Amino acid sequence: MQAGRWPFDPRRVGFYYGWVILVAATIGAVASIPGQTAGVSVFTDDLTDTTGLTRLQLAIAYLIGTGSSGVLLGYGGQAIDRYGSRVVAFIATIGLAATTLALSFIGPMGTVTGLVVMSLGFGALRFTGQGLLTLSSRTMLAQWFDRRRGLVSSISTSIVSFSFAASPALLFALIDLDGFRTAWRLIAVGLVAIVGTVIVVLFRVSPEASGLVIDGGEAPSGGDIAQQLLIGSDDDATRDEAIRDVRFWALSLPVVALATTATALTFHIIDIGAEQGLDEETIVRIFVPIAFVSVPITLFTGWLIDRVSPLLIAAAMAVAQLVMYLTFGHLDTPFTFVLAVAGWGIAQGCFSSLTSAAIPRVFGRRHLGSIAGVQMSAMVVGSAIGPALFALSQSLTDSYRPALWTSTLIPIAALVLIVTSQSRSMPTTTERRDPSAASR
Repeated sequence: MQAGRWPFDPRRVGFYYGWVILVAATIGAVASIPGQTAGVSVFTDDLTDTTGLTRLQLAIAYLIGTGSSGVLLGYGGQAIDRYGSRVVAFIATIGLAATTLALSFIGPMGTVTGLVVMSLGFGALRFTGQGLLTLSSRTMLAQWFDRRRGLVSSISTSIVSFSFAASPALLFALIDLDGFRTAWRLIAVGLVAIVGTVIVVLFRVSPEASGLVIDGGEAPSGGDIAQQLLIGSDDDATRDEAIRDVRFWALSLPVVALATTATALTFHIIDIGAEQGLDEETIVRIFVPIAFVSVPITLFTGWLIDRVSPLLIAAAMAVAQLVMYLTFGHLDTPFTFVLAVAGWGIAQGCFSSLTSAAIPRVFGRRHLGSIAGVQMSAMVVGSAIGPALFALSQSLTDSYRPALWTSTLIPIAALVLIVTSQSRSMPTTTERRDPSAASR
């Protein structure tokens, strides 16, 4: 029996199995929280107190670990194309659980030992959680939809965004029960028992691998089996073709910019609040209004990206980030607070469509894992640099504002590339296969 029809055949569900994939992929993305900045940042104070490392040293370890995972993530994308999302996601879940369990046993260490151990720990957390589990879940969802890909991805991301916004408070409550060690051990058990089961039972690589046609219907029987299992079309771009295309970087730079700066802000959020006279409880609550802004924008851009050029959404994301970066250092003023929240929320709302729907629309599905892996790798490397850059700014100037000003350079560069991309007016893969799509 084909792997796409085990442990049950998706053709017998009674409705298009892509909707089950939507639920399963969302669960997979939410399960990556222990490896995301939102899941790591709540343990920062416990880690500095336990290991004896300073905040700057911990940020350096975060830089080394996250940067290393980002460099390796391109191979993870290739593994998804070769072995499928289900295999990669399951391995990532087990790896993430093993890492959280191992980190629950850390204790006082010397500076060198602490840097090595925490670099390895952060690297494993980021590679398995933020990297492989997120990438495999997102890639799988994109494989199952074409006409509604943007909208479906935005629905998933909206749920994930709320989960990420709520996770710091929930993880703080979990830590308060019996300390950070027990919290990480409970997370490990949940990952293996719940998420691992979901992946094994519900994940499927693609509709083709399950005997289905994308967007609905059953694949015709007979013919060349190998051809039936082939994803996408011959018009789809390869990884090398995509990364040589200026549109890839025009679409990717805005999400890399947000990954870099939002990771830094989340990682140092309590200290950033203290710099502006805001207590811990107040500053952590900022993620809730950001989520309330980002969710409707996510749904809107998800609907919109199926109808307009993804480059327009990339431009909107870049502009929103400029507003966010220039105002986030002044959260103690109501007007700038609102602008900062709105900028972050709008930028976050554009994130899903550019990471989930834009790449398959422009470059196709056949090599989606490899191409999306490059984008994700750049995002992860950016998220590694961000916390260290902000920690360095605070150490040298006693303020995070210079780092925020420096962060505006990436969205500015993105806008330049977007203008360049628009002037070339190259057709997307979807438009090459279906010329009428250009007018929709």
